[in-house]
Amino acid sequence: MYSIQFPKMLSSARTILVKDHDATLTNLELLLLSSKDTLFGDPYFGTNIIRLLHSPNDVVLKDIIIDDIYTNILTFMPQVKLERSNIRIEITDTQVVAKITCTNLLDFTTNMYEINLLQEEDKR
Repeated sequence: MYSIQFPKMLSSARTILVKDHDATLTNLELLLLSSKDTLFGDPYFGTNIIRLLHSPNDVVLKDIIIDDIYTNILTFMPQVKLERSNIRIEITDTQVVAKITCTNLLDFTTNMYEINLLQEEDKR
C-alpha cells in the first residue's frame, strides 16, 4: 500500500510517497486530525475530535472520543483490523494522545500507533 506523504508531499517534479506501515500511520494521522466537512468531495471523512475536545470535560468525554475514532477507522481504513478496547486516550496538561493498537492487514502484524490529537500541521 502506498500513500502520499503529508504534509511534505511534493518535491520539484514528483510526489513523495510512503509505503506499508508508514502509509498506515500517515493515513491514521490524516483521518484523525481532519475535521468532518473539510475534505472536498467527501464531507463525512474525518472526525469530530477537535469539536469534542473543546467540550466540557466530563466522565463520558473519553468514551465519545473513542467511539468517534473507532467508527471512523472502521469506515475509512479497511487495511487495519481494530477492536474498540484497543483504543486508549491519555490526557495530560498540554497533550491528548490516542494510543491505537491494531492489526495491519497488509502483513498481519500488530502495531501501536500514538497520535497527538492536538498537534499542528507544520509540526508533523
